[in-house]
Amino acid sequence: MFILDSLLIGGLRFVLDKVAAAAEAEAQDDSALRDQLLEAQMRLELGEISEDEFAAIERDILAAIREIRRPNQGVLTMSPKDKITGVEIETFDSDRET
Repeated sequence: MFILDSLLIGGLRFVLDKVAAAAEAEAQDDSALRDQLLEAQMRLELGEISEDEFAAIERDILAAIREIRRPNQGVLTMSPKDKITGVEIETFDSDRET
């Protein structure tokens, strides 16, 4: 009985981990937002929406894209526990022969 329960829980954990990974990957993908922006532009060109409506849609979509990209911009952060232990300095001397 214990083995069956542990197999069931292990299998359920595996499935939930895969679902969570897929959801995170989709949340970091901005292609759906780009498609929405393209669709709004097409609707504008066809006269289905006004310039003001398009501007509002574009503003919202671009803000959402920026939020997705912000964590991926490689911001350097340090906590109070971090410590700089050394610095490498390289010099370039154009007169020196190699």
